[in-house]
Amino acid sequence: FSQASRLQRRRAHAADMEETGHQETSDEFEWSADDTAKQAGTSWVDVAWLMISDIVGTSVLCFVGVAVEVGSGVASALIVSLFPMSVYVSVCMARTRALVVKLANVREESEANTATMGEVAGALMRCKWAGDIVIVVVYGYTLLGQGSYLLTLGNSLQELLYTSGMCIYTAVAWGCLVLAVPVILVRRLGESVAICFGNLLLIVAVLAVSFYDISVNANRSSCVDSPLVAPGLTILMVMGAATRVVYSYAGQWMYFEMMETMAKPSDFPKAFVVTGPFMVITYLIVALVGYHLGVRSSQLLDGMPEGIPMRVASFLLFLHVLVVYLIKSVVLQQYVHRVIAPNDVDARSAVSYLKHGGLGVGMLAFCFLVANSVPFFSQLIGLIGGLLAGPINFIFPLVLYLIANGRLSFAGEASCSDSSDTDGAAIEDRASAAMQASSLSAAMRGLRLVPRWEALVIALISAFTLLTMFLGVADVLEDIVRLNGDYGAPFSCHAYRGIEKAAAANSTLCPA
Repeated sequence: FSQASRLQRRRAHAADMEETGHQETSDEFEWSADDTAKQAGTSWVDVAWLMISDIVGTSVLCFVGVAVEVGSGVASALIVSLFPMSVYVSVCMARTRALVVKLANVREESEANTATMGEVAGALMRCKWAGDIVIVVVYGYTLLGQGSYLLTLGNSLQELLYTSGMCIYTAVAWGCLVLAVPVILVRRLGESVAICFGNLLLIVAVLAVSFYDISVNANRSSCVDSPLVAPGLTILMVMGAATRVVYSYAGQWMYFEMMETMAKPSDFPKAFVVTGPFMVITYLIVALVGYHLGVRSSQLLDGMPEGIPMRVASFLLFLHVLVVYLIKSVVLQQYVHRVIAPNDVDARSAVSYLKHGGLGVGMLAFCFLVANSVPFFSQLIGLIGGLLAGPINFIFPLVLYLIANGRLSFAGEASCSDSSDTDGAAIEDRASAAMQASSLSAAMRGLRLVPRWEALVIALISAFTLLTMFLGVADVLEDIVRLNGDYGAPFSCHAYRGIEKAAAANSTLCPA
């Protein structure tokens, strides 16, 4: 999202925010203080398509692997249950943004810092370094995700040229070379909604080609079992599979930025009317239909027989990953460039291009190392999902919401005690009361203010996320160690495994 869009929204904050009182509970909470502004900006429908195109990506291909590991019933339960959790966290983020706007009013600030999760954290935790840490963690997580895209780029190139015996490090290197020119030259994206929608169609086409070819060549018979619960299932295996589901619902890191571009930020939760059915249905189709058709691989394309359809699907996937990598790379490059050299971030000089391009090439090099360190796509996104996607996209937003709720409560309490004062001192006291309390005290107060059912939901989401962080990551690491033993250590060749694919396909047939 462009800096101009953020500045437009910030001008709206300064021009249109009105002083509002504090309601003691979230049930009485008014959604936003600046919704009366009729600004030109994205609608909730546009935002919905942006969300879908970002979240429904390459990770969707792994849902059939989730069903293989834990059974179709458990996989369905994970997919369906994670969606309302994601919606609730996103609603809390919209509430948090409005609370930060109200706190800015109390403190008589000209603008509210709501453009990114880092800015919100810095404003609520009363220190810039806290916001900087959140920004580093969030963008570091995004950069690791870029590594998973490069691995997918390499895998798709291996399957496109499956007769060549290309090693994964060679395939990923070719992907880096293809991306090198655009990451150096592209400084601004065009109409992001159109680009993202077109890229969404590419991944839908990949699914369509894959399912058509798998269904035509399916050898499923009555002896192929598709259990609801996988035999020998353990809680460790469930949490390991859940890391990939968490990763696939993890778009909250950019939701503050999305709200910043909207004409009416309080409409943000409406976007889930569009995104919810699409995401849940797509994820269930990949998991259940692929599993029913006899796919027993970790991702959907591995269940396709060799031939022209597999080459077509791999080429479409290659194009999809090129676009999504470039979109996120431009965002990361622009941010880092603005931090290290803000004066020439928008210049079109040779020096500016050298800085921008150097950042892009440096990120490609880092992502090349990530892709070859864990050259197993399912396990790589599970590792990222368990370690970072869960806490960043589920726990961080809830903590920020509770802190904002508690700080505004402190300010409201001070307002009541100083209601007889009409001078600036009373306002100053309210602002001081709101911000002097520690973040922990504010969060605990905010937790006491929410209804009991919401407190229970927050506790359940936090507990589930922590389980994926520890048990889930332990299971993923166990898988990585096993796969390293079977196919070679990191930075080994890991060539296309056509023989293993054929063996996996034959294992689903009835014995002779």
